Amino acid sequence: MKFLANYIMRGPLQAILVISVAALLPPLGYFSGGAVGLVTLRLGPLAAFKVIGGALVLTALIGALLAGNPSGPLLLGLGLWLPVMVVAYNLRRTVRLERSLLLAGLFGVIAVVGVHAAVPDPVAWWHKMLERMVADAPSGQSAALHQVMGRIAHMMTGMFAAAITFGIVISLFLARWWQAILYNPGGFRQEFYALRLGKAFGIVTVAVAAVALAALPGTGALRDVLPLLVLLQLLQGLAVVHGLVAEAGANKAWLVAVYVLLVLPTVTTQAALTLAVAGLVDNWMNFRMFFGNKGRKS
Repeated sequence: MKFLANYIMRGPLQAILVISVAALLPPLGYFSGGAVGLVTLRLGPLAAFKVIGGALVLTALIGALLAGNPSGPLLLGLGLWLPVMVVAYNLRRTVRLERSLLLAGLFGVIAVVGVHAAVPDPVAWWHKMLERMVADAPSGQSAALHQVMGRIAHMMTGMFAAAITFGIVISLFLARWWQAILYNPGGFRQEFYALRLGKAFGIVTVAVAAVALAALPGTGALRDVLPLLVLLQLLQGLAVVHGLVAEAGANKAWLVAVYVLLVLPTVTTQAALTLAVAGLVDNWMNFRMFFGNKGRKS
């Protein structure tokens, strides 16, 4: 990883190459955003604009040559690289990780507003999209998929917005980690362990959750914002776990167990909600300071 970060920082051509190649390989998509973020954090937005422009041209050319369609890379540039640049510049300017995460959440909110503004009935629109996706499925599987399609369609706008925010945040974290291993060892770890989104954001999360549970008419957009708010609180919950393990000097196996629970299909929802609630409550309780002080006194 350090080698790749060093390569990105050698010059704009190297950064453009990494961004473009990663963008064309879906499993490495966040690496392209991370490279944009690293350039922004270290060199500023002007340098980031240059490498984004070069990467857009290169990926569009490759996309046109290989697939006959350059729109995919262009959409990736608008949907990931520019938001990452904005969020990374905010972090460079303020040195406040929580503000950058809230800004990443704002891009998710913009996505929700955009979907509701562009589509009169987002649920029906997603339902049609899902029907096209399962149209060629075997008859047995197709029947099962149609049974859950309605529930999935109701969640798709919120999941879409959360996915946008998640992509921006992961790219930012990767960029900040690369910057730390090159220029400030341990810096990102300290920032993440201390992450707190604040009481005001906690109140907003509770209010939106209350509206979503009440299912009041005309509040579909607010319900769709809830998943990305839960995602951000989940990230704070993870910061709490990391911070407490570090404060206690506990075995790193505790962290492994938490991440395993997050990816196990049978318990992933419960584990994610538990961490999100822990992150939400931490805005008032500050578990890391309380338990850390208790640990040092004992």
